[in-house]
Amino acid sequence: MNDNTFTPNTGTRAQSRTFNVLSVTRECGVTTDVEYAIINLTRTDAGLSAQINGQSAELERAVRLLRQAERVWLLDEVLLPVIGKPAARLLHIELGRLGYRTSASHYEVAAAVLGRDVTSLATLTVEEAVITRSFAYGQLSLPTGTVAA
Repeated sequence: MNDNTFTPNTGTRAQSRTFNVLSVTRECGVTTDVEYAIINLTRTDAGLSAQINGQSAELERAVRLLRQAERVWLLDEVLLPVIGKPAARLLHIELGRLGYRTSASHYEVAAAVLGRDVTSLATLTVEEAVITRSFAYGQLSLPTGTVAA
């Protein structure tokens, strides 16, 4: 009976997301308890942190509640700003000048340094783009910006 549509990774990186969660407990097919909770997930320098009903909680517990909920509503989200297509185009050009000849190799460089799949440079944050650029130069033992600028 769980009609949960929660997906932990939507592909869109967010600074924070707040959910309203409906949990239903059933025994022998009979509803015995209904609870609502507000869950907030926030990205910090140390990783993700969680709050349940305004109280700090273990991330694993918050994600478990989200996954096992009867229903989940997204109440609010603060998305991380991304570099967009014009800046991504310039990064593609620069990576090409460094010798990374295909778009696929550009995504591989970004994925290697960021530790996650990258399917579009336009979705990188400014910080991730700077890290990717520096990593690409470093792989060639070059100071950032010396060859392809």
